[in-house]
Amino acid sequence: MQNKKQFDGTFWWGALIIFIISAIAYLPLAHKLGYLNDDWYLMYDMQVKDVNFFHEIFSGDRPGRAFAMIPLFSIFGFEPFYYHLSAYLFRFLGGIGLYWALQMLWPQKRFSTLAAALLFTIYPGFLSQTNAIDYQSHILGIFLAVLSVALTIKSIITNERTLRILFAAGSILTGWGYLSQMEYFIGMEVFRFVSVFVLIWRAQEESARQKITKWVTASLPFLLIAGGFLIWRLFFFEAERKATDIGLQVSQAFSSPLTFLWWLNYLVQDMFSVVLVAWGLPIYVLAFPMRLRDMMSAFGWAGLAVLVVIFGMWKFKKNEPVSNTALEAESGSQFRYEALWLSLASIIGGLLPVILVNRHVTLPDYSRYTLIASVGAVLLLTIVIDNISSHIVRSTVLGFFVAVAVMAHYGNAVKAVNETIATRNFWWQVAWRAPDIKTGVTLIASYPGSPISEDYFVWGPANLIYYPEKQNSNPVEIQLPAAVLTNEVVLEIITDRGVETPLRRGNYLQRDFGNVLVMIQSSSSGCVRLINGDAPELSPRDHQRLFLIAPNSRLENVITESQFHNPPSVVFGEEPDHGWCFYYQKADLARQRGEWEQIPDLLKEALNQGYYPEDNLEWMPFLQAYAILGDEEKMRSMAKLVTTDKFLRLQVCEIMKNFMQEETLKDEIKIVIEHAICK
Repeated sequence: MQNKKQFDGTFWWGALIIFIISAIAYLPLAHKLGYLNDDWYLMYDMQVKDVNFFHEIFSGDRPGRAFAMIPLFSIFGFEPFYYHLSAYLFRFLGGIGLYWALQMLWPQKRFSTLAAALLFTIYPGFLSQTNAIDYQSHILGIFLAVLSVALTIKSIITNERTLRILFAAGSILTGWGYLSQMEYFIGMEVFRFVSVFVLIWRAQEESARQKITKWVTASLPFLLIAGGFLIWRLFFFEAERKATDIGLQVSQAFSSPLTFLWWLNYLVQDMFSVVLVAWGLPIYVLAFPMRLRDMMSAFGWAGLAVLVVIFGMWKFKKNEPVSNTALEAESGSQFRYEALWLSLASIIGGLLPVILVNRHVTLPDYSRYTLIASVGAVLLLTIVIDNISSHIVRSTVLGFFVAVAVMAHYGNAVKAVNETIATRNFWWQVAWRAPDIKTGVTLIASYPGSPISEDYFVWGPANLIYYPEKQNSNPVEIQLPAAVLTNEVVLEIITDRGVETPLRRGNYLQRDFGNVLVMIQSSSSGCVRLINGDAPELSPRDHQRLFLIAPNSRLENVITESQFHNPPSVVFGEEPDHGWCFYYQKADLARQRGEWEQIPDLLKEALNQGYYPEDNLEWMPFLQAYAILGDEEKMRSMAKLVTTDKFLRLQVCEIMKNFMQEETLKDEIKIVIEHAICK
C-alpha cells in the first residue's frame, strides 16, 4: 500500500510530466501568434469601448463569458502572447484536474490515470488553442468542468462531514462556472454521475437496489449544477442567437421525425471522429504538408516529448512500491471494466448536447465540439494501452500517441503563424497604399491562402487601423463594414440591391452593396491590389467571384490626400521591411493621385535594391507611367513583361485601349499599345 507521502510524490511527478509535455505541445510558436478569427471583433470593441463592454458582447448567448474576459483583458490588454500563455495554463490545469479525478477513482492505476490525463491535455482533436483570445472561455470552461467533477469525487470519498460539504459546495460552484462559459459542455455531467456510480457500485455485500439508492442519494446535491443551470437557461434567460437557444433547437426535432435519425447518424460519426479520426486527420492535414524546415522542427519537438515520456514513466514506475501481482491483476480487470463504461458514457454524453442543437463534429474546422467527449476518448485509448503487459512497450505506445499530438499541434501552430504573418502583411500594405478610407464603404477582401468566413475578419483590422477612436454610444458603429463574398453577396453587389444593417454582439453595421471597395492579394508573396472598378486589374489566380464584382469596386473611397494611419504594432507587429510591395503600393497611390513623375523614381529605387514583382500584373502602374511620360523604349520593355501570359495580355490590352482614350498620349506610345500589347 502506498502511503500519503509516496502518493504525493508520484502525483506531483506526474503533474510535472503533464506540464512539460503540454508546454512542448503548445508553447514553441506561441510568441509568433497574433489575432485570429473572432479575436478581431473582440479586440476592436475593446479599442473603442471599455472593458465592461464584454457584458454587451456576450449578453445574447453566454453572459458568463464576460466575467472571464473582463479580468483577463484588464491584465493582458491587447498583447496576444499573454492570452496564449493563460490558455496554455488553463489547458494544463484541466489536465491536472482530470489526473486528480482519475487518481481518486483508480488509485492503484497510476500509469493509466497519468496516461489518460496527459493525452487529454494534448488531445489533437481540439485545434482552437491557437485562437487564444476568443477560445479562452472554452479552455477555462473545460478546466472548471473537470475540476468540478474532481471535487465531486473528493466529496464522495471524504469521511469528515465538514470537508464533504465544502468539497460539494466547490463542485457546485465550479459546475455553474463551466456552464456559464459554454452551455453545451453540460455533457460533462454524464462523466460526473457515472464516476459517482463507479464509486458506489464497488461496495461489497450490498444489493443492486441498495447501491442504486445510495448512488441516487449521493448524486442529489450535484443535480443542482445542471438542474439549476437549465432552469435559468430555459425559463429566465432569453437567447438572441438561435444556435444557443436550447428550447428552439430541440423543438425542431418534434417537427420532423427524420431529425432523430440524423442525430443518430451524427452520433455514430462523431464517436468515430473523437476516438479515431482525431489522432489521424489533424497530423495529416496540418503537419504533413509543412515545409521541410518546419517538419524537422516538429520531429525535434515530438522526439523531445517522447524522451520526456519514456524517462518520466520509467522514473514514475521506479518510485512505485512493490505490488501484489494477484491484486494488481484484479485491479487491472476492474479498471478496464469500469473505465470502458465510463468512457463510452462520457463520449456519448459529451456529443449529445452538440448534436441536439444541430451541430456536428467536423475536423479540423469545428474541433471545439470534441472537448467534452475527449475525456471519454482518451480514457478508451488508455484501456487499450493498459492491456499491454510490458511497461516499456506501454511507455513506447504512449510516447507514439504523444508524438502524434505534438506534431499535430505544431502543424496547427505553424498554420496559425502563417495566417498571422499573412494578415499583418496584408494590412500593412493597405496602410501603405491608402492614407485613409471613407466611412460607409463596404470592404470586400481576399486574403492569400486562408478563407474569410466572417465579415469581422476584415472589418476588425480595417477599423483598428483607420477608425480606432473611442465611441460613447451603444451599439458600436462599425465605420468600415465588410462582407464575406458568398454567392448571395455577389448577387447583391452586381445588382446593387441596396443596404443591409446587421446587429451582432453589440456591433452595428450598415453594408451598402452599391458602394464597395475590393482588396485582393493573390498570394502571400504578391502585393495587395485595391481594385479600380473602371479598370480592374485581375490575376489569373484570383477567385472567379472577384472577377464578377471587380467592376463595382469604387477606388475613389480611398482618400489620397490625408495623413497615413500607422497600424498599431501590438496588433500588426512592427512595420515590415520595405520590399517590392512597398514600392508597388506607393506607385499605385501616385497613379491614383496623378503624380506620374514619381513612379519611375520608385521603380528605380526598388530595382536598385534588388526587388522585383512576384506577379507581372504588378508592373501596371509603371507601364502606365511610362505611357504618360512618353518613354517609348521603357514602354516597349515593360510591355514584354506584362504580355507573357495570354490572360494578362488580353486584360492589359483592354485597359490600355481605354487608357488611350482617357489620357493624352504620344502617337509612338499608341503604336506600342496597339502592336506590342494588343497584337
